[in-house]
Amino acid sequence: MKIKKASIVKLSGLILLIVLIALTCRVTVIPDEVVETYVNEAGETVEVEKLTYTEQYTLDNWDTKIVPTVKERAVELPQFVSDVAADLDAAGAAYGNRANETSAWSFCVKGEAVVVEIENEDKPNRTLLTLDLPPYDGKADCKLFYGKVFSSNIKNAIRDGVAFLRLDDFANQVEFADLTNAFNNRVKADVLSQFTAAALVGKTISLYGCISLTDAAYENLVVIPVELTVTGG
Repeated sequence: MKIKKASIVKLSGLILLIVLIALTCRVTVIPDEVVETYVNEAGETVEVEKLTYTEQYTLDNWDTKIVPTVKERAVELPQFVSDVAADLDAAGAAYGNRANETSAWSFCVKGEAVVVEIENEDKPNRTLLTLDLPPYDGKADCKLFYGKVFSSNIKNAIRDGVAFLRLDDFANQVEFADLTNAFNNRVKADVLSQFTAAALVGKTISLYGCISLTDAAYENLVVIPVELTVTGG
């Protein structure tokens, strides 16, 4: 049986193509992920929880970048409350930050205050502490978040208040939103866990924190603390 010359050429070309593909293609071998474990205090071997990207970012940057930036940008609370009451946009332009003209202004604040009372004590998710600022007159001037669920109007305060974090720095909108959750979880774990709300009533506290506002009414003046200490009884 004779093989046509054209068929031989086609076959040779196919073989050459296969050889070229084999030579130029890389095969990546992805090893199975190694599960890390440790022995806890009860002597049990447990799996190490893998952090998300934003959780790892928070772990790596909270003490070295986030809190120091809040402290660097912080405005004294009495000045802040007075300024935003007079003109929120002017105060925002002077020392606040926002992504665009429709976004809330976010600020970093600091100062001492006397804790007047607890709002929503019977609703742990929504608990707030009312704060009397210097010069002390026994009346509340703003509030401190002390709950478990961050409402939509305040949840981005830390992320946006530090002013150097941008959506473009992260993979997508979901990851950028997750950064907010990671920051707020750090607040709950490190700051709000120090004292019960009841233990702070009547105490003088010192704080650094962040606040987001679209309206400077008293009800909206809710600070999320990144650092909190009791300085007097």
